[in-house]
Amino acid sequence: MITAITSTLPMFVCLFWVMLLLIDRQQMNLSKRFLVFFFSVSFVNYFSHTAYFNHQYQLYTVFDSIWCFTSLSVFPLYYLYIRLLTLDARVKWKWALVLIPSLSVALLSAVIYLLMSPDEVQTFVHGVLYSEPGYEPPYSALIRLQLFRMSLFKVVFVIQVLIVIFFGLRHIMKYNARIKDFYSDTEKKDLTPIKWLLVVFIFASLVSLISSGIGKTYFISHDWLLFLPSVTHSLFLFGVGYAGYKQNFTIEHYQQDLNQYELHPAGVAPLAHEKIKNEDYPAQLIYLLEKDEIYKNADLRITDVAKMLHTNRTYTSRLMHDVFQSNFADFINKYRVKKSEELIRNDIENEYSLEDIATLSGFSSESSFYRSFKKEKGTTPGEFRKGLKK
Repeated sequence: MITAITSTLPMFVCLFWVMLLLIDRQQMNLSKRFLVFFFSVSFVNYFSHTAYFNHQYQLYTVFDSIWCFTSLSVFPLYYLYIRLLTLDARVKWKWALVLIPSLSVALLSAVIYLLMSPDEVQTFVHGVLYSEPGYEPPYSALIRLQLFRMSLFKVVFVIQVLIVIFFGLRHIMKYNARIKDFYSDTEKKDLTPIKWLLVVFIFASLVSLISSGIGKTYFISHDWLLFLPSVTHSLFLFGVGYAGYKQNFTIEHYQQDLNQYELHPAGVAPLAHEKIKNEDYPAQLIYLLEKDEIYKNADLRITDVAKMLHTNRTYTSRLMHDVFQSNFADFINKYRVKKSEELIRNDIENEYSLEDIATLSGFSSESSFYRSFKKEKGTTPGEFRKGLKK
């Protein structure tokens, strides 16, 4: 009973997200369609696990080679999903190349199975895969070749995990940097939740490696231990699904906003004081923020500021980094936090709620306000307000 529940848990998590993502068609985009594909492949993978741990010998013999493919495809597919969020707005045919290692191992397994006699298949399944008595070595050449395939599987798995972690984190960090240099409000745009999922991904991968090292047969004789890898993978898969379900903003939306600016680059009249020299961009920018309070626009983008300064986006971004030592989002939010602090200090009678103060300061939401305020002041707005009354 324990084995039946724990072995099927990841499979049903995958099925849950496939169904939910397909039902919510209004929010469906390319990255979410690809996520449906990811969970579908994962479902087949964990279905194979279920067949194995529930002693479905004939079924697992058929699915063993399929399991090789799906198990080694999951991590590359998740990396491609990250690319759709951070780098590529379209699926590319050359992406199929990342599946060559998994396909090669799976084909090797399938060919060996086809060449094996029924007695060899029985010996391999019962003696090697399940470590049952009565099927001890020496093994035939084809069975030894299957043992080599199993070792090759582990090597490819480790290499894939390392590659996905390295390139996945790099893509996410570069993407987040681009978002913070373009938007003043990064809420629901950056991929911080996905980044933390990669950290969980490392833990889930370690659990898989340890489980693989121990061997599946150990979990059959100690079925209660199957709970740990099953729950770990289920939580990771649920986190992937939840983050993907909530992540509606992707690199495609960023490129659309960027293209809109590049198609209409004409600037508006500068808002800075006429006595300030036009080429004195730092002074112009400070005036726009301190006198005109442009930060109160919750949807303020660096392209808006570039137009006000009669310059381009690239130079404005360089101005932020070289002169003010900050990205665009953090730079604007500092002024918003400063304004909110001023409002809280002057609001002696508590006429404004914290939500009101967040809106008046230019924050798009209360959560964004809390996060930025805590980052700048080391305390929450509520705690800051209480501290003024002491």
